[in-house]
Amino acid sequence: MKPEIVVALDFDNLDAAKKIVESADDAVSWYKVGLELFVADGQKVIEYLKLKEKKIFLDLKFHDIPNTVVGAVMSSLKYETDMVNVHTQGGPEMMRTTVDKINEYCLKNSVKKPLMIGVTLLTSLDESYLELNQIGFKTSREYVIHLAKTARESGMDGVVSSAQETPFIKDVVGKDFITVTPGIRPKTASVDDQKRVVTPKDAKDMGTDFIVIGRPVTKSADPKKAAMEIQEEMC
Repeated sequence: MKPEIVVALDFDNLDAAKKIVESADDAVSWYKVGLELFVADGQKVIEYLKLKEKKIFLDLKFHDIPNTVVGAVMSSLKYETDMVNVHTQGGPEMMRTTVDKINEYCLKNSVKKPLMIGVTLLTSLDESYLELNQIGFKTSREYVIHLAKTARESGMDGVVSSAQETPFIKDVVGKDFITVTPGIRPKTASVDDQKRVVTPKDAKDMGTDFIVIGRPVTKSADPKKAAMEIQEEMC
């Protein structure tokens, strides 16, 4: 059922991540491994998730010169993750070169290609942070759509963006272009450090493909129940 729930394992050790995966059981298929957990216990976490037959979003937000990003994403292929992201603000050359190299390598070596996703604008940022007029945009939405178009033209499979931008991205860039949406909070949850947030039902109605949820599941006394309630909220 769309959107898929991706639970963010925002921990600093494998044992904490294991507790959530074990507790959530079959209610969650996708997990996000970000910078903190990857630096702490990356390979062990990924091996564990694969052993549990879970799908993995490797959320390291690569952002550097083209050769460096290509090397980093190529190195990540050994983990056989299902989704990898880079920053769209790294530019079209960086994205295009990375996509081309990954496609070539995966085809030649019969390796499953991960979904290549571009980060647009972090959900912790809003209009008050951006000096958009200096780069030719009136609103953050215009800027995000520009980045999404650039990502599509560069061969990326989709973008990370706020659900609030999803309908506009789908209209401009294409319905088949994947949107991964962080900053999702059930109606009863705190927004914490996120600025541009929506509920799971809102995200579904806006047409997003994946919703990333952390604390409402990982801080719950019953992660499986919390995940199932989020699914029910979207029905």
